[in-house]
Amino acid sequence: MIDLRPFREDDAMQVFRHLEPMDHIEAELVRGASASHLRLFADWCAVQGAQVVSLVLCTRPGPAGVPFAVLGLGHTGQAGIAQAALVARDHQRFRHSLGQAAVLIRRRMPAFCAEAGIRRIEARCWEGHPSAARFLTLCGFHRECLMPGFGGYGHVAFEQFAWIASPPDQET
Repeated sequence: MIDLRPFREDDAMQVFRHLEPMDHIEAELVRGASASHLRLFADWCAVQGAQVVSLVLCTRPGPAGVPFAVLGLGHTGQAGIAQAALVARDHQRFRHSLGQAAVLIRRRMPAFCAEAGIRRIEARCWEGHPSAARFLTLCGFHRECLMPGFGGYGHVAFEQFAWIASPPDQET
């Protein structure tokens, strides 16, 4: 079983140093410019104080667990709305751990969000990313729309996904 650890820079750097190439491209497209793993790591570190939750996902508990992804959830400034982001190492090498992460996120998200007062979580992924949309779907997110205008010249589209809590009278 994977281990969810509070964000620590040394663990997170292991992920950013070996970022999945498609995740690296996606992060650059979000920024609108090329960026080294150090720049992307610095960007991630800069928002730590505003995160609702910030985790490093490891292949197993204990010191032998290898950091394979970082996950952040932050408020958007709108009541009850949060935004999620995840970047990972080699998706093929860590496919089993990523699958476990998706199941764990899907299972824990409703209770966590209820406690944190979050009714909606938004996540975006680059339209050209070969596995990000599938991962978000496995986590329980639903595709809402295609959003053009991203990238340095506005030539890139991202897909908007959201997880929306069931109204209290519809929860089972």
